[in-house]
Amino acid sequence: MATTHPTEPQRAARHAEVRRLADEEQLSNRAIARRLGMHHTTVGRILSTTPAPDEPPVRTTPAPAVRTTHLTSGAAVAPRLLHDLDPRLIQDLNVLVDRETGALPAPLAHILRTAADRRRTALQDLAHHLTTEE
Repeated sequence: MATTHPTEPQRAARHAEVRRLADEEQLSNRAIARRLGMHHTTVGRILSTTPAPDEPPVRTTPAPAVRTTHLTSGAAVAPRLLHDLDPRLIQDLNVLVDRETGALPAPLAHILRTAADRRRTALQDLAHHLTTEE
Protein backbone atom coordinates (compact mmCIF):
# COMPACT_ATOMS: atom_id res chain seq x y z
CA MET A 1 0.00 0.00 0.00
CA ALA A 2 1.27 3.45 -0.85
CA THR A 3 2.23 5.81 1.91
CA THR A 4 0.36 9.04 2.24
CA HIS A 5 1.96 12.41 2.74
CA PRO A 6 0.81 14.83 5.43
CA THR A 7 -1.74 17.45 4.44
CA GLU A 8 -0.65 21.08 4.35
CA PRO A 9 -2.01 21.86 7.85
CA GLN A 10 -0.30 18.74 9.25
CA ARG A 11 2.95 19.68 7.53
CA ALA A 12 2.76 23.26 8.81
CA ALA A 13 2.12 22.04 12.36
CA ARG A 14 5.04 19.59 12.16
CA HIS A 15 7.36 22.31 10.81
CA ALA A 16 6.25 24.69 13.57
CA GLU A 17 6.92 22.04 16.22
CA VAL A 18 10.39 21.33 14.80
CA ARG A 19 11.16 25.06 14.76
CA ARG A 20 9.85 25.46 18.34
CA LEU A 21 11.93 22.58 19.68
CA ALA A 22 15.04 23.95 17.97
CA ASP A 23 14.54 27.57 19.03
CA GLU A 24 12.97 27.33 22.49
CA GLU A 25 14.34 24.07 23.85
CA GLN A 26 17.64 24.25 21.94
CA LEU A 27 17.44 20.55 21.05
CA SER A 28 19.74 19.00 18.48
CA ASN A 29 18.40 17.72 15.17
CA ARG A 30 18.76 14.14 16.41
CA ALA A 31 16.92 14.88 19.68
CA ILE A 32 14.09 16.56 17.78
CA ALA A 33 13.97 13.62 15.35
CA ARG A 34 13.72 11.11 18.20
CA ARG A 35 10.98 13.10 19.90
CA LEU A 36 8.88 13.52 16.74
CA GLY A 37 9.62 10.17 15.13
CA MET A 38 11.37 11.37 11.99
CA HIS A 39 14.87 11.20 10.52
CA HIS A 40 17.41 13.76 11.70
CA THR A 41 18.13 14.88 8.11
CA THR A 42 14.42 15.67 7.71
CA VAL A 43 14.67 17.89 10.78
CA GLY A 44 17.70 19.63 9.26
CA ARG A 45 15.91 20.14 5.96
CA ILE A 46 12.86 21.57 7.73
CA LEU A 47 15.04 23.96 9.73
CA SER A 48 16.93 25.10 6.64
CA THR A 49 13.78 25.74 4.58
CA THR A 50 11.30 26.89 7.22
CA PRO A 51 11.93 30.46 8.32
CA ALA A 52 12.02 31.43 11.95
CA PRO A 53 9.08 33.70 12.91
CA ASP A 54 11.21 36.86 12.47
CA GLU A 55 12.86 35.73 9.20
CA PRO A 56 11.39 36.25 5.71
CA PRO A 57 10.11 33.08 4.02
CA VAL A 58 12.58 31.02 2.00
CA ARG A 59 11.55 30.30 -1.58
CA THR A 60 12.40 26.90 -2.95
CA THR A 61 11.93 25.67 -6.48
CA PRO A 62 9.65 22.66 -7.00
CA ALA A 63 11.11 19.32 -8.00
CA PRO A 64 10.99 18.50 -11.70
CA ALA A 65 7.83 16.73 -12.83
CA VAL A 66 9.75 13.85 -14.37
CA ARG A 67 13.22 12.75 -13.41
CA THR A 68 15.45 11.65 -16.21
CA THR A 69 18.07 9.91 -14.10
CA HIS A 70 18.23 6.16 -13.77
CA LEU A 71 19.20 3.97 -10.88
CA THR A 72 22.33 1.87 -11.17
CA SER A 73 20.08 -1.15 -11.63
CA GLY A 74 18.80 0.40 -14.85
CA ALA A 75 15.28 0.96 -13.49
CA ALA A 76 13.90 4.42 -14.17
CA VAL A 77 13.18 6.66 -11.19
CA ALA A 78 9.45 7.14 -10.73
CA PRO A 79 8.16 10.63 -11.50
CA ARG A 80 7.31 12.83 -8.52
CA LEU A 81 3.90 14.35 -8.02
CA LEU A 82 3.67 18.12 -8.10
CA HIS A 83 0.59 18.16 -5.88
CA ASP A 84 -0.43 16.11 -2.89
CA LEU A 85 -3.22 13.67 -3.64
CA ASP A 86 -6.14 12.90 -1.37
CA PRO A 87 -5.16 9.76 0.62
CA ARG A 88 -8.53 8.20 -0.23
CA LEU A 89 -7.78 8.59 -3.94
CA ILE A 90 -4.42 6.86 -3.45
CA GLN A 91 -6.15 4.00 -1.66
CA ASP A 92 -8.79 3.73 -4.40
CA LEU A 93 -6.12 3.58 -7.10
CA ASN A 94 -4.21 0.94 -5.15
CA VAL A 95 -7.34 -1.18 -4.97
CA LEU A 96 -7.95 -0.83 -8.71
CA VAL A 97 -4.39 -1.67 -9.79
CA ASP A 98 -3.85 -5.20 -11.10
CA ARG A 99 -1.52 -6.96 -8.62
CA GLU A 100 0.26 -8.94 -11.34
CA THR A 101 0.90 -6.18 -13.87
CA GLY A 102 0.76 -3.07 -11.68
CA ALA A 103 -1.47 -1.39 -14.28
CA LEU A 104 -4.88 0.19 -14.02
CA PRO A 105 -7.68 -1.44 -16.03
CA ALA A 106 -7.48 -0.22 -19.64
CA PRO A 107 -10.85 1.63 -19.66
CA LEU A 108 -9.96 3.53 -16.47
CA ALA A 109 -6.45 4.34 -17.72
CA HIS A 110 -7.98 5.60 -20.99
CA ILE A 111 -10.43 7.87 -19.14
CA LEU A 112 -7.68 9.31 -16.93
CA ARG A 113 -5.32 9.87 -19.87
CA THR A 114 -8.05 11.55 -21.92
CA ALA A 115 -8.94 13.90 -19.06
CA ALA A 116 -5.27 14.72 -18.46
CA ASP A 117 -4.65 15.35 -22.18
CA ARG A 118 -7.61 17.75 -22.28
CA ARG A 119 -6.26 19.62 -19.26
CA ARG A 120 -2.76 19.78 -20.76
CA THR A 121 -4.17 21.14 -24.03
CA ALA A 122 -6.19 23.78 -22.17
CA LEU A 123 -3.11 24.87 -20.20
CA GLN A 124 -0.97 24.98 -23.36
CA ASP A 125 -3.63 27.05 -25.14
CA LEU A 126 -3.74 29.46 -22.19
CA ALA A 127 0.05 29.77 -22.12
CA HIS A 128 0.12 30.37 -25.89
CA HIS A 129 -2.64 32.97 -25.58
CA LEU A 130 -0.79 34.80 -22.79
CA THR A 131 2.52 34.86 -24.68
CA THR A 132 0.99 36.09 -27.95
CA GLU A 133 -0.95 38.97 -26.34
CA GLU A 134 2.17 41.10 -25.96
